[in-house]
Amino acid sequence: MEQGLEMSAMIPALQELASASSEEYDHTVQKPRQILCQFIDRILTDVDVVALDLCKKTSAEPACVMLLDFVQHIIKSSSLMFINPACQSEQYKDVENSCRDFSKWILVRLLRIAAAPECASLHGKISSVICSLLQLFRAKGPVVFAVFGREFIGTVQDLVRLQTQSAVSPQKWPVLVERFGVSPADAVVYLTPTTLQITSGASAQALLAAALTVLADMLQGMFFPREVGQIWDASCSVLCGGGPGLKALSMVLLTRIVTLGGFPEGHSQVFFAAYLSLLDSFSSYKESEVRTYSAEFQQLTRCVFVSERGAHARFERVHLSMLMESLHRLVLSGAVEQIKLEEIRTTLCEIFCFILEFVPLGYESAALIRRERVTAVCKAMVNAIGIQRDQRYVEGYLCAALRAEGLAALQDLQSSVCDSVETPRGYAEEIPAKRMHLSLPALSGKVATTQPVEVEMRSRSEVWAAALALLEKLLKKLKDCPAQQCVNLMEGLAVILHLAAVCSNAVQVPGEKTADPSPVAHAARLVWLKTEVLAQVVESCRSFMANTSRDDLEPLVDRTVRILDAVLYLTIHSEPDSSLCRSVCALLSVPWVSEHSSLSAYQLASFPVGLTGLSQKLAPAYSPQTRARCAFLLALLPRQACPEWRSAVFRWTLQSQSESERCSAVRGFPILLHRLGVKSYSLIHDVLLTRLQDTCSRVKAELAGITGALLCCLSESSQLRLSEGNKAPSGFLCERVSVSDAHSGRPTTIGASILTPFLQLLRPSEDQKVKQAFIENISHLCKHVDLGSSDPDTKALLTALVNLIEDPHQDVRMLFSQNIRNLLQSWSGDGFLKELLVSRLKEAYTNAKTARNTELKTSLILTTGEIGRAAEGNLVSFALLRLLHCLLSKSTQVSVVAHTEIQALATSRELKLQSFFNQYRNPVCQFLVESLHSRHVSALRCTPDQSSEALQEEAAHQREVALDILSHVAHVFDFPDLNRFLNRTLQVLLPYLAAKASPTASALIRTIAKQLNVNRREILINNFKYIFSHLVCSCTKEELERAFHYLKSETEIELGSLLRQDFQGLHNELLLRLGEHYQQVFNGLAILASFASSDDPYQGPRDISTPEHMADYLQPKLLGILAFFNMQLLSSSAGEKEKKKMALNSLMALMKLMGSKHISSVRVKMMTTLRTGLRYKEDFPQLCCQTWDCFVRCLDPPYLGPLLSHVIVALLPLIPIQPKETAVIMHYLIVENREEVEDFLHEIYFLPDHPELKNVHKVLQDYRKQTSKSTDLQAALQLSMRAIQHENVDVRVHALTSLKEMMYKNQDALLKHILDSETVEPVISQLVTVLLRGCQDVNPEARLLCGECLGELGAVDPGRLDMTTTHTQGSGAVFVSGIDDPNFAFGLLTELTRTFLAYADNVRAQDAAAYAMQELLSIFECHEGRTDSPGRRLWRRFPEQIQEILEPHLNSRYKSSQKVVNWSKLTKPIYLSSRGSKFSDWSATWAGYLISKVRHELASKVFNCCSFIIKHDYKVTIYLLPHILVYVLLGSTLDEQREVTEEMMAVLQEDDPRLAQLQENASSLSQLSTQTVFSMLDHLTQWGRHKLQTLSTAKTSGRHTRDQTQTPASGVESSEYQCVVSFLNRIPQDVLAKASFRSKAYTRAVMHFESFIREKKQNIQDHLTFLQALYAAMHEPDGVRGVNALRKEEPSLREQILQHESIGLLRESTACYDRAIQLESDQIVHYHGVMSSMLGLGQLSTVMTQVNGVLANRPQWKSDLNTYRVEAAWKLSKWDLLEDYLASDHKSNTWGVRLGQLLLTAKKQASEAFQEKLKLARKEQVVPLSAASFECGTYQRGYEYIVRLHMLSELEHAFTQLQKESGGAGGGTRSAARGSKPELMLNWDARLLMTQNSFRAKEPILALRRALLNLSKGSVCEEQVGECWLQSARVARRAGHHQTAFNALLNAQNSHISELFVEKAKWLWSKGDVHQALIVLQKGGEAVLP
Repeated sequence: MEQGLEMSAMIPALQELASASSEEYDHTVQKPRQILCQFIDRILTDVDVVALDLCKKTSAEPACVMLLDFVQHIIKSSSLMFINPACQSEQYKDVENSCRDFSKWILVRLLRIAAAPECASLHGKISSVICSLLQLFRAKGPVVFAVFGREFIGTVQDLVRLQTQSAVSPQKWPVLVERFGVSPADAVVYLTPTTLQITSGASAQALLAAALTVLADMLQGMFFPREVGQIWDASCSVLCGGGPGLKALSMVLLTRIVTLGGFPEGHSQVFFAAYLSLLDSFSSYKESEVRTYSAEFQQLTRCVFVSERGAHARFERVHLSMLMESLHRLVLSGAVEQIKLEEIRTTLCEIFCFILEFVPLGYESAALIRRERVTAVCKAMVNAIGIQRDQRYVEGYLCAALRAEGLAALQDLQSSVCDSVETPRGYAEEIPAKRMHLSLPALSGKVATTQPVEVEMRSRSEVWAAALALLEKLLKKLKDCPAQQCVNLMEGLAVILHLAAVCSNAVQVPGEKTADPSPVAHAARLVWLKTEVLAQVVESCRSFMANTSRDDLEPLVDRTVRILDAVLYLTIHSEPDSSLCRSVCALLSVPWVSEHSSLSAYQLASFPVGLTGLSQKLAPAYSPQTRARCAFLLALLPRQACPEWRSAVFRWTLQSQSESERCSAVRGFPILLHRLGVKSYSLIHDVLLTRLQDTCSRVKAELAGITGALLCCLSESSQLRLSEGNKAPSGFLCERVSVSDAHSGRPTTIGASILTPFLQLLRPSEDQKVKQAFIENISHLCKHVDLGSSDPDTKALLTALVNLIEDPHQDVRMLFSQNIRNLLQSWSGDGFLKELLVSRLKEAYTNAKTARNTELKTSLILTTGEIGRAAEGNLVSFALLRLLHCLLSKSTQVSVVAHTEIQALATSRELKLQSFFNQYRNPVCQFLVESLHSRHVSALRCTPDQSSEALQEEAAHQREVALDILSHVAHVFDFPDLNRFLNRTLQVLLPYLAAKASPTASALIRTIAKQLNVNRREILINNFKYIFSHLVCSCTKEELERAFHYLKSETEIELGSLLRQDFQGLHNELLLRLGEHYQQVFNGLAILASFASSDDPYQGPRDISTPEHMADYLQPKLLGILAFFNMQLLSSSAGEKEKKKMALNSLMALMKLMGSKHISSVRVKMMTTLRTGLRYKEDFPQLCCQTWDCFVRCLDPPYLGPLLSHVIVALLPLIPIQPKETAVIMHYLIVENREEVEDFLHEIYFLPDHPELKNVHKVLQDYRKQTSKSTDLQAALQLSMRAIQHENVDVRVHALTSLKEMMYKNQDALLKHILDSETVEPVISQLVTVLLRGCQDVNPEARLLCGECLGELGAVDPGRLDMTTTHTQGSGAVFVSGIDDPNFAFGLLTELTRTFLAYADNVRAQDAAAYAMQELLSIFECHEGRTDSPGRRLWRRFPEQIQEILEPHLNSRYKSSQKVVNWSKLTKPIYLSSRGSKFSDWSATWAGYLISKVRHELASKVFNCCSFIIKHDYKVTIYLLPHILVYVLLGSTLDEQREVTEEMMAVLQEDDPRLAQLQENASSLSQLSTQTVFSMLDHLTQWGRHKLQTLSTAKTSGRHTRDQTQTPASGVESSEYQCVVSFLNRIPQDVLAKASFRSKAYTRAVMHFESFIREKKQNIQDHLTFLQALYAAMHEPDGVRGVNALRKEEPSLREQILQHESIGLLRESTACYDRAIQLESDQIVHYHGVMSSMLGLGQLSTVMTQVNGVLANRPQWKSDLNTYRVEAAWKLSKWDLLEDYLASDHKSNTWGVRLGQLLLTAKKQASEAFQEKLKLARKEQVVPLSAASFECGTYQRGYEYIVRLHMLSELEHAFTQLQKESGGAGGGTRSAARGSKPELMLNWDARLLMTQNSFRAKEPILALRRALLNLSKGSVCEEQVGECWLQSARVARRAGHHQTAFNALLNAQNSHISELFVEKAKWLWSKGDVHQALIVLQKGGEAVLP
């Protein structure tokens, strides 16, 4: 009674616990815990009592068992008793400790029972309870779980240690296990103290077994390297020293570790020690012990030694060697023969196969040692054949060895036939079988396919030769063998033939093999057994069976059938001999001959005469199983082999009384149909369908299993296939043969009616195996049956299949779930299947809920998940919502499965969970609202007590429920917390709640608001635009009115005020739905118009009902609407593609609504939006085409021409995807509107050839024909220049590409324009100017192409170009003094218009430009007006095309969303800081910072509105910076001026070490930032001059007028002037001079140097070194001499070197450098000088020697000096050395190194690498050109880089020609006639002639040409190399570099050029050696003119 009272007290205690809060938990939980502890104390404390209780023989369950069941129930149903997840923070530390102590106490009590051997029957239940408890902690208390995990690991370690000690010395019992201890001080009263003691060795083993079982279960939750290592080592110790049971448990644990995380690293030694000791124990085999762990041993071995490539690498070589040695020892000792357990035999064989197949030869031991071991093992196995009755265990060993030898034979054959790399021969190559098969097709090209090469394996394999010898011996013995040996002999024959059959297919046919003989035989075939031998074996079997006198014939019959099985398998790939087939057929027919010999079918078969007698003798010995196999084998025979007889046998077998015979006949039936052909198909109706009524479920299962094969046969697309499997199969080989698709094209579909009779197999009452067999054939069914058909048979089939989702059997439901994907993939679109799935799933879920069938619901969830993963469209949404419904189930199991399926659904879509949620946010939120609303309403209705207090309590409870549901959904979609989820979904949840317009909706909104800690009214108001658009689109008029009234009462705001809160936002959200809900949105817009404020720009009728009025109403808001659409399309949220699609559809509807009038006015902005939409061209290609088509048709025709190139270039990516639709757009533009676009057709030169564009190309070709008559190269260049200045970057890129190609094709005409007169044609000067300006392009690709075009044009002599009229930056323009100057606004708006047009593909940049234009137009009041004003005059200055761009921005409503920047935290100087590591970042950041310092009100407004665009376009930044600086200085403090000075000095100072870390950006940043500072200082200087002039003018006029009112203004202006001048004076002129020198702006450097000397009164003698270096860099030798003449003191070494270098005395400069090195050997600059001088002298070998010597002593200088030896190597054409030098250093990136890299890749013909390096080299030359092009004199300043671009162009064309030579195209230089120039030299002379007549310009070009000629081969090239040397000598002589000229002449002597003596004479003459010159001239004349 007392127990009952206590137990009854448990239920209310648990109920109280469930409702307790976190604070009340610790107190409330004590009562149920106390009750449970009292029970455990009373029943489980005394182990002896428990054992006695278990021994009682009563019908009732023992109390201990009942208690354990109760504990397990409590763990699962009332987890709060053990752990509360809400009490795991630091605040509840004591609660967590209490939970841990309580569970420890329980665990100790349970482990005491587990340690009692006498309670063994209870140990399983004890382990189960412990595991349940630990899994609870894993899920809800991971910290406590980790503690218990460590305790169990420690327990196992303690017990293993105890076991080891007991083995060494006697152990004293009992032993205390100090684990799971509860501190007495902290424990509550009811946790009575107890200890865990081990009383004996058996007790220790029992406890260890329990601990290992528990660890195996909890392993996954504590899988960390340290813990896993401890468990692994302990388990290995148990495996080594434990008993059989413990060995099994340790193996389970080891297997689990490997399964979860692979073989642990660093623990192989302990494992192999244990594993090898286990193998060695098999030699003293005790079957009873080994049987205990045989299955676990097999599983562990398969997990560790995985059969996959590369698996051997995880093991050490020595361990695998020991493993092989142990196996070798077991086999040779005969232990393997003694082992009778199949698992052990199989496992040992698998180890052997692993080593042979997956461990490379030579890995674990020398190849010879492995061969010896393998051969010994195999010979031992061969010798055992024919001795025992069952010897199939030897096949695995022999098969692995023979397969390896077969592969080796094939590889040897391939290497001898194919001209390929030799494959090393060996016993078992590393190359696996599949690799060998992949090379067989190549082999088939070399060997005649009609007569394949046959390889006799007898001669190739020692093992197979031994097997064949044994075969011959067995055949001989069989003739006169004793009766007792005949079974063994037949077994031996069967084993050998089985081996041959397996090896023949495993080696020669890869993967899943086709069993039909191919019309083209294999190129190579291994012959294992000849047909004659097979015939001999079959005949021997027949004669032996006929002559034997044994009574027991069944074993002989069984072996005979196995032999026939192997024979058929051997011959399945070929057409066997007809006599052999007949003999095999006769033997297989024995069971039926005696009974049916009188039938005509038998007579037609023409069997041997004695077969009837043989049948009478043997038929009784055929068991039903053997008869079944015979029938199956008969099906495999070829068509001509007794077809009538075989059909008859199948008729009889299908009607047999034997179940196995009927099963085998059904299984072989499709094979018979395939073999016999179409004529046999009647057998299906005649015989097969009758079996559907068979009472045996096995037969029905076979029938269901052949449905797929039957369909393959009936569709006449069948073939025989062998199932996958390289291992030797046990049992019958031909069971691997099956019928499948031939996969030759699209299989023929057949009607579903053929399957109608089979549908009865899917009835719920049928056996589950029958239905499973049918389900496995669904894939075949989907291929051959048209499931899209609407005929009744197809519908019946689909209905029967879909009904399986509710099948009574769980396994059937699960299997169908896995196969439903096939149904969905073979079906497309809406239709019967979709409707059927949806209706049946809904019905099944309802039934499962009604029946409370959790298993059914779980399987339905899995099926739903599969549907979601396989389906598309609405079914995915349906599946997700169903899964969410299950997620909210009260059943934990159902909820967990649904959670898993939702995650899998997202993974299958390759989306993160939040992205997946975004894709289906609307339906999910709708589901949530419906679910929450209905639950809330139902709960309130069902409240028993309807009092207000009860309803309030229930409402509060429902709020908690709602938050739980929302949290659950947020968690499943991986949101970090509920608030983040609610913020993401508020825009969707609130509209659905508002549509409910109910008190429940209000309660839910309040719940959400409270959770987010915001006001309910506030969230409704803030999200009103989403609510309004949803209501308008989804509600009826009555519902809309009710919802508006509800919102009015909820927000307490009138509807009109609500609408005007965010008027533009409401329009945006509504118009986003225009495509889907046109009329509803139109009505909603009409509502908005009726509530519009009085100041709205629209002044038409407020009651809008026509599209025209609506378009007029929307026009002022149109730019804002387009900006909103842009943001929607730019949104990076993955998984929102449907929203993008909706936006594009609505955009199209919007264009149609607005019409051509309004769309034309915003055409540029609209086109930007459309270009943004093109990023979804892969997702919605057709929709993209439709939007562009709609756009061009909405434009007024006059606007089509200017936009033609924009539209065409934007459509280019769509041509490959949607050619027809794109062609329609282009046809409309170019063909239908030809007259409108005629003047712009010249811009369309980049249209690709495509059949769909035929008509378009015709128009373009006609246009070109018309214009080509009057167009020469000059006109073409003019058109190209217009195109490369186009505002659209894509057009510019295409134009530059086209220009480069045109210049290359018209090189002769181009050179004529350059060289025909003293100055080049003006068009060339203009082209150079435009290309230099293009080097400033914001787009990097366009900049690079400008560099390519400059190189293609060539380095034209600067002196021959007329650059006076085409300044790159408008230096000659009128100076703009400030923002008050009208030219400022004009210039800035013009620049912003350019930017606006340039960023057609960058929405954010274009919006920034649009905002700036809008604000500036407003600030300057720039618009057309009725009266004259500055604003009107400004407006009229703009050309019409710019006015059209500006006009929409007069009424646009862009708003600034820029947050206030806290500039105080900005690192200064900004240059080279984190925000100044790129030029664009530095310039934008500095400009933004300076703008914040502008105090002039108007200037601040102007610059602030441009602060957005400067982040995107640095050209605008550069334009504004000088003006910004002026206004900063005019109102700045001294500290602010100091900051500006420091920023400039940071840019101008010597190289900062941080600059080197930037690598690629360093040059660009340094060059451009320095030039920007120069521009700013120039502007300040000009501003100062302008201001001074203004002051002077004002002063003069003041004298005449004596107007005193101007005095204050003049004073202010004077102070401003002084402020700027004082700032300029703070920038040292010498710093500016040095910065200019570094930037190679030498003219500017001279200017600043002169100012420095003059203003600072400097003594010029102190600065002569810099001045001399400056003149030397400017190539002014006279200037260098002049400086030297000024010098009063003796010149230093450095000064002497400069003088020598400037006049070409390089030997003297080298001597000076040598002296400098002697004085300062640690200064690398002197080594640089030496190497440069020697390179200039042409002493290239010396350079390499010198650099190598220096680097030997100073390797740290490699990156600095390597460039010299690289340059020397490529100039000498030492390609091997060049490769070594480049490989030794990857840091150098100088020009010489870049050329070396390019030449080396050209030498290697590495096209991709060459293009990559060429692009990089060009980029490095364009950067300084970009900086130089900002000021006048660009071309001269950047001429060095233009020469390099010239060289790169020649290098590129030469590489192209070299590729043609290597490919044999055109013959190249090898076939050139002597005297003619190679193609790679075309126009070289003319291109050299155009360059500046200086040594520094021409010599680098000539050096590169010599290297290129050396890359090519042939005598002509050698002669041209000499010509190049001669040209170098001439150029050097003219420059006065006599030493360099002499070196060139020496190199030219090898070429025997006739002009050489003339040049040598000139060289001597120029040196002053006149006499010697005459002698050389005389001798040369005699030699040339004898």
